[in-house]
Amino acid sequence: MKVLLDSMGLQAQVHLAGHRRLARFLSILESIPDCSVSFSSGPTLTWKELRDHTVLVITTRYPAEVAYSGQELTWIWDFVRLGGGLLLMSNHGDLPGSNPHDMTQYDAQVGHLFGVNIECSWFQNPAGVELSVLCGKDFLASHPIIGGHGEEDAVKTIVINNCSSIVAEGFGHPLVSLSQDMVDLRNGNSPQNRLFAHALDPQTAGSLSIEGRLVTVADSGFIGDEGTTVPGPGLIGHGDNAQFVKNVVRWLGREMG
Repeated sequence: MKVLLDSMGLQAQVHLAGHRRLARFLSILESIPDCSVSFSSGPTLTWKELRDHTVLVITTRYPAEVAYSGQELTWIWDFVRLGGGLLLMSNHGDLPGSNPHDMTQYDAQVGHLFGVNIECSWFQNPAGVELSVLCGKDFLASHPIIGGHGEEDAVKTIVINNCSSIVAEGFGHPLVSLSQDMVDLRNGNSPQNRLFAHALDPQTAGSLSIEGRLVTVADSGFIGDEGTTVPGPGLIGHGDNAQFVKNVVRWLGREMG
C-alpha cells in the first residue's frame, strides 16, 4: 500500500515547517506491513502522483491560498471513482466574534462530490475546557474500522477537542456519531443525526458510481502529536485515536473489510 499525504493540508503544512506535528501519525502508517508514506511534491495534487498511490490523506485544506483548484477536485473524484482510498479530515467552522477561521469551506467541496455534507459548525464539550470522548453508542461497532480484527485492534474511545459536523443520511456508514453531550457554539444545532466520521464504499454509495472508498472526518487536529499545540492540541495519544486512524487507512487500502 502506498499512502500519499497532501502537503497542502493544514496539519501537513505545520509538520513540514519543522514542528513534527505528524511524527507519530507517520510512524503509525509506516508500521502497517508493506506500507510506504510520502508527501505530495508540489503546490497542487497531480494526477501523476495520485494514480501511483493507494490512499490519499488530506489533513484540512486551509487557508484560501491552498484552496482546491477545479482540476484538483476533478482528479480527487477520479482517484476515488477508479478505486483509490481517500481520508478527508476537515476541521471546525468559524465562530463569529471569537474565531474567524472557517476551516470547512474547502474540504466541503470535496465532500460534496460524494454527497457528504461537511457543515460549518463548532461542536465541543459544553464545559469548554474539557475534551470530548466518543465511545459506546457513538460507534458503528459492526464496521471493521471500529471492530478491527479483534479486541487487540478494536476502537473503544476517540478523544477530540472541537470539530465540525457531517451529515450524510441514507447512504454510506455512520461510522462515529457526535456525542449527544456536545454543543454547537456556532449554530446551536443538535448533535442528533450528526457525525464525527462517515465511511463510503461502492456497496453503500447509492447512485454514485465509485470503485474506491472514502472516510470523512470532522477534525484533523486529533491526529497531531502529543505536546504540539499549533494549530490546536495534539491528541494522537489519547484514547484509541492512533488505532482509529490506523484502521481507517488499512480499510481505505483494502487491508480490512
